[in-house]
Amino acid sequence: MATTIQETVSAGRARRGGTRRRKGISPWVPNQHGAWAMLISPAVLGLISGVTMGVRTDAPVGYLAVLFAVLVAWFFGYFAFFAFGLAVKARNPRRRARYLKPVYVYGAVASVGIVGALLLQPELAWWAVPFAPLVAVAVGETLAGRGRSTLSGVATTVASALLYPVLTLVGQAEAATPLDVGLPAWTSMLFLAVYFSGTIPFVKSMIRERGNPRYLAGSISYHVVAVLAVLGMALLWSVGWVAGLLMVAAMLIALFRAIYIPLAARAGADWNAKRLGMAEMPVLLVACAGVLVTIY
Repeated sequence: MATTIQETVSAGRARRGGTRRRKGISPWVPNQHGAWAMLISPAVLGLISGVTMGVRTDAPVGYLAVLFAVLVAWFFGYFAFFAFGLAVKARNPRRRARYLKPVYVYGAVASVGIVGALLLQPELAWWAVPFAPLVAVAVGETLAGRGRSTLSGVATTVASALLYPVLTLVGQAEAATPLDVGLPAWTSMLFLAVYFSGTIPFVKSMIRERGNPRYLAGSISYHVVAVLAVLGMALLWSVGWVAGLLMVAAMLIALFRAIYIPLAARAGADWNAKRLGMAEMPVLLVACAGVLVTIY
């Protein structure tokens, strides 16, 4: 009797597992939880910067609609890109068709956002110059079956960081091209790109490349160089000593966790994905504080 119950439970689990496998990942909601911080943080910081600039420069109230349109284009564009990555990997034609549906829907919404932003502020077309190569790299890596590669991740991360000066420019009443964005905004953009790019080798050293000493060494080396680069930016460019201190502090904390956590995991500590995400929150908050200080 006990054997029969155990077999029944096992069979039920197998059926449920099979159902989950057949259902697959939802293409409508990105499941890469670590990407949400990279996706949202520059957008929120850029929105604050753009609104602040709009108030300071007494920009026409229409700039708020442009900010909204740019954010729509960014978020729905990323959602479409995520679903596109699933469609490329899908071997089953039916599943591929299911994954392509949100590509079309989200892509259409993102296109409306792009067109709306350009109609309201045509000078935003200049941003295609830095964005286009980054998008091409990310799409190319996805088509080549390397959607999770470091190169693809860095391209997406830099594109996300670029959203900060874009939104800042929207609020500047007299601005026309990316060259009109102030140095503090560009410094913040580079800092965000450096910080979020560093999370890619760090996470890989804990998950996909766990136990690979060369990758761990590369991750630590990147963070050492990143600390020096951010320190140089803070000293040479006009971001203020408080912002510079917070930015350097964020990178020092990031360097510490890039060394300590993988070594602790090797020693037997349980560092799962959820715990890694929680450990990253203090670093992210210090990094965001550094950018916010440059605005005010």
